[in-house]
Amino acid sequence: MDPDLVLQKTAKGREEIEKRTNRLDSRRRTMLILVDGRSSAGDLAGKAGHIQEPLAVLDSLLGEGYVHAGNGAPQAAGSDPAAATAAGGSAPTGQALDLLKRRASKEIERLMGPGGEGVALKLERAATYQDFLVEAHKTRDALQSFLGARKAEEFWNSLQI
Repeated sequence: MDPDLVLQKTAKGREEIEKRTNRLDSRRRTMLILVDGRSSAGDLAGKAGHIQEPLAVLDSLLGEGYVHAGNGAPQAAGSDPAAATAAGGSAPTGQALDLLKRRASKEIERLMGPGGEGVALKLERAATYQDFLVEAHKTRDALQSFLGARKAEEFWNSLQI
């Protein structure tokens, strides 16, 4: 994988994020979530943290049609929140990101009560919008496992992203 290549999610990739149609393993799902249509493969590899051989993982996502080589300008936003934000301008920062974090925390408290404090803290600690999205996806997945699909979608819809 060329580290200078900018990748974008395809419709298949956006569907996978939203519906888990093909049940990607956690490494590939995390890398797919990180793809924002602006960052180079090398930048994404730097954000990947614990993932071993992130460029190889991106290469597999490319080969399987979840992402495609882009030009830095996302195509249709579809249902992917990162792509939707990119298509409409820049990702929320500063006060807008803080408001999004607070909204997420309140919804976690509503759905989980005091036991959700640890989950809410992870969302609140996100330094960037991309970090927040990664945590929000993890939270939605956990809510689906523990509280069911309806509660997970309530959480996701409350974010308005």
